[in-house]
Amino acid sequence: MNQPVVRFYLFDTGSCRASLHQALRGAPPEPIAFHALVALIEHPRYGWILWDTGYAPRLFEALRPWPFLLYPLLMPLVIEPHLALVTQLQRRGIDPAEIGYVLVSHFHFDHISGLRDFPRATIVADVDALDSVIGLDGFAALRRAFAPSLLPTDFGQRVQPVYHFNDAPLPPFGTTHDLFGDHSLRLVRLPGHARGQMGLLLQTDTGPVFLIADGAWLTRSIEEQRGPGPFGYLIADNAHLVDQTLAHLHTFARANPDVTLIPTHCPTSYARIEPVASV
Repeated sequence: MNQPVVRFYLFDTGSCRASLHQALRGAPPEPIAFHALVALIEHPRYGWILWDTGYAPRLFEALRPWPFLLYPLLMPLVIEPHLALVTQLQRRGIDPAEIGYVLVSHFHFDHISGLRDFPRATIVADVDALDSVIGLDGFAALRRAFAPSLLPTDFGQRVQPVYHFNDAPLPPFGTTHDLFGDHSLRLVRLPGHARGQMGLLLQTDTGPVFLIADGAWLTRSIEEQRGPGPFGYLIADNAHLVDQTLAHLHTFARANPDVTLIPTHCPTSYARIEPVASV
């Protein structure tokens, strides 16, 4: 049987204002927009699949109570209703109920704010990521950039935890989780930035693509093997693993020049967004 290939499309769901030196150690304090990108994936058998859901206007409501209101003071947000993923998909004729799966790289605000908009999707996440946030509130939740109100009310019934990564290895990351058992979507552990963070290796109709979430904030970080500034380590789940994952990405990129790596927040990734009228 031939290995299936998928089609994928990138969407911008908004941004936060930050400084380059926060994302790249030793860089000058130049302003930069960290866009929150998501991917829509079309699988020939399993239909529409999302990689994260990005920002959504409901995040403002989630961040209104104390202590969550501190977050936008540190990371000013630019979120507009027309950029909500559900709105962009509807403009392209895709009903949110048609989304069969949402793959959650990790549970930070900028990756899950649109989860409630896809009421029939199975939500796939690493069990370690789930264990790190479920039941948290207040400062404990804020420390992990997570707000429980962003989860759907039936989250417990729809979530599909990934317990094991026992499938074919992807050097140097180790074994993977082959989501459908057909090698088209392989989940990869990218620890450090957030507990249980995953990446996704896609076999697309235009070549292999590796969605690396926040395994690195910038493509330049991978190329230069240069981690974030102190802020990036301060908010990380494990600073040592941030550097280890970055080193692995650097090694992988050099060994696999045919694979396109897409960090969620990199301006280079943002520049890849094209009109998706063909969806």
